[in-house]
Amino acid sequence: MNSSRQIVTYSILRLLLFAVPFIIFMLLNIQWWASALLATVIAVCLSYLLLLKQRHEVAATVETWGKGKNTDADNDLENAALDADETTAKTD
Repeated sequence: MNSSRQIVTYSILRLLLFAVPFIIFMLLNIQWWASALLATVIAVCLSYLLLLKQRHEVAATVETWGKGKNTDADNDLENAALDADETTAKTD
């Protein structure tokens, strides 16, 4: 499964884990803010228990994105620019 599909699937599952309890609480005539709070707590607990595999896959995808952007050449260039700015500031 490609990375964007994993993220979309994980997000939809998280949304469903929130929406189902929220709708049930609203049908039971519980105030909207209390329904949202309870549904959030339930969704967090259930997603932690049930979506372990998906969460790890999405985390690995995000980690590879971050590693791809930060190359050593970019870091060296940034460090050189910062050093030049510090040297200029000290001489002024």
